[in-house]
Amino acid sequence: MKNRIIHNCIALVMAAMCCTVSAKAEEDYAYRSATSIDAALGVGFNVSNYKSEDYGAALFSGRVGNPILALRIDHFFSRHWGGYVKAEWLQNSYLTKQKSVLDRLHDKDDGYDYITPSSTKGRRGYAFLAGGAYRWDKQRWSLRAMLGMGYSSYNLNRSFVAYRKPEGTNHLDEMLYTVSQKKTRGIGGVVVAPTIEASLHVSRNMDFFCNLTFEYNSARVWQKFTITDTETGRVLDSTLAHEHIGNNINLNFGVRYIITHRKF
Repeated sequence: MKNRIIHNCIALVMAAMCCTVSAKAEEDYAYRSATSIDAALGVGFNVSNYKSEDYGAALFSGRVGNPILALRIDHFFSRHWGGYVKAEWLQNSYLTKQKSVLDRLHDKDDGYDYITPSSTKGRRGYAFLAGGAYRWDKQRWSLRAMLGMGYSSYNLNRSFVAYRKPEGTNHLDEMLYTVSQKKTRGIGGVVVAPTIEASLHVSRNMDFFCNLTFEYNSARVWQKFTITDTETGRVLDSTLAHEHIGNNINLNFGVRYIITHRKF
């Protein structure tokens, strides 16, 4: 009888503790982040198609992944709806010979051998955006859909040179690729960026998150590709293309510090 009373008491204490923890958890979940600051590192992939094919892709960083640093401030006015401002820096990798899309030239069966740069710098730049966000929360998990618009600016290489040589000869043709525009530094334009994001609430003031963004960039430049006989100086071929400086798909991982909470 005595043991049964003790067991019942223990059961009651455990039930009370469970109820308390559950109530505390529900109370914590009821208080959502109102204002937060996010920091993320990621990688961006250039997904544009270029009229000038390999050369345009090489000048604008090819398809290799490029590092991104992003800072964002979020503020939610209600349980689901909010807004944000964001700053983003992009430093494109050097296009090494092993990674460059120019390596496709070496695979061509057109009677020429190609000599391509061992490396060429890509673009680097920044973007500032502002937009709206919708979030859906489920206990510790949160999903967000965001749409931002802003301004981006990039610094570009002015040109690079490759050569082609008819097989079995020492004759060289110069292949010059240039941005045929006076303003080759700080080329800017409007950027539109839809984003999807998932985050995990790990403490009252901290989340971990991952997001995927598509950035459409409106900036365009004229690019010229010329093939010249190095012995005679005669222009063998010349093309001019009006190109986007590049649209990106960005994958970011980061941490969110929650500054203020609000019970929605």
